[in-house]
Amino acid sequence: MERRSDVKVLVLTRSMGEGHNRAARALGEAFQASGHECVVTDALGVARDGDPQKGEASAGRRKLTDVASRLYGWSALKAPYLFGAVYALGEAYTRTPVPSPIYIANARLAEATYTYIEEHEFDAVVVPHLFPQETLMAMRRHHSSRARQYAVATDYTCIPFFSEAKVDGYFIPHPDLRDDYRRHGIPVGRTVVTGLPVSARFANPPSQAEARASLGLPAGNPVFLVMCGGVGSLRAGDICGRLLTAGDDDMRVVVLTGRSEELFLHIAGRFQADPRVTVVPFTDKVPDYMAAADVMISKPGGVSSTEAAVMGVPLVHTATIPGVESKNARFFDKRGMSIYAPGIADAVDEAHRLMADRPRQQRMREIQHENTFPDSAQQIVQRVESMTG
Repeated sequence: MERRSDVKVLVLTRSMGEGHNRAARALGEAFQASGHECVVTDALGVARDGDPQKGEASAGRRKLTDVASRLYGWSALKAPYLFGAVYALGEAYTRTPVPSPIYIANARLAEATYTYIEEHEFDAVVVPHLFPQETLMAMRRHHSSRARQYAVATDYTCIPFFSEAKVDGYFIPHPDLRDDYRRHGIPVGRTVVTGLPVSARFANPPSQAEARASLGLPAGNPVFLVMCGGVGSLRAGDICGRLLTAGDDDMRVVVLTGRSEELFLHIAGRFQADPRVTVVPFTDKVPDYMAAADVMISKPGGVSSTEAAVMGVPLVHTATIPGVESKNARFFDKRGMSIYAPGIADAVDEAHRLMADRPRQQRMREIQHENTFPDSAQQIVQRVESMTG
């Protein structure tokens, strides 16, 4: 099929966890680098009088936005097992024919979304988040649109309700996931293995020496990177403390606390007297910190784990939120792309052993390379070009 060179693309994300936003920005970068006009915006922005650049959302829509985002952030940070219970309920609900609460909530934005897409004459809409995917489904039930619709999976499992929202194509992270999506009712002919999109900054990172110099980290010392995810993890402080107890004076621990100011202040205060610890609030230098690290300990978010694997960072997964994160961790661990240690003490022990085992680090990098797609965003661009008439 002939590829189009002039596709106008809308990428709709949702600010519930930072990974979806990073995947959306990676897609935007790739579409623009290929010469396409591309708008990347939070899906709720289109509820602002049909245009993210105009006015404010209605009071009802604004309330919906704030409640959903706050509940996600609170449960992921402070009640992960509650989040896991909701995830399990969602998996059970997916097997019923009844429209989900997720669909009902996001269907409210369908009219504004349709108006925005049609007024701006988009050829394609690409969504790396379930919520705008559900909005598109509601839109399609009531309106005919020339814009083709594509969903981008950002985890290593078919999440609940992903199959509920029907689109023209599903871009998935790994060939071993095809059967999982088929079991959830998504036709094999509509799934395309492209990998999970990451920014070119991860595909073309600086050297470790360059990264450490730019960040002010010592060149020859062992460096552990602790990643907390976009909403943070209250267990990050315990990970840091155990790393220090089991380590020596030469080691360095860098903790990225995400968007949680509360978590940043807590960990920075706890370790302010220890020069081995660097605590970093929300930053756009994640690729540099990953490049600087010898070993990374992280929650197993789909996007951050892929970014680390694309860069070849030896990785230990822990502090999982039950559900999608535990499935991500098991997927990586089964293939040797990471070590999964659910308990903090075990994770720290594994991290120190991995730090001391250079051959094991190298084997993990090789396996990561075999199982990731550094050019995933470009592959999605090419697929959209060929699939969009």
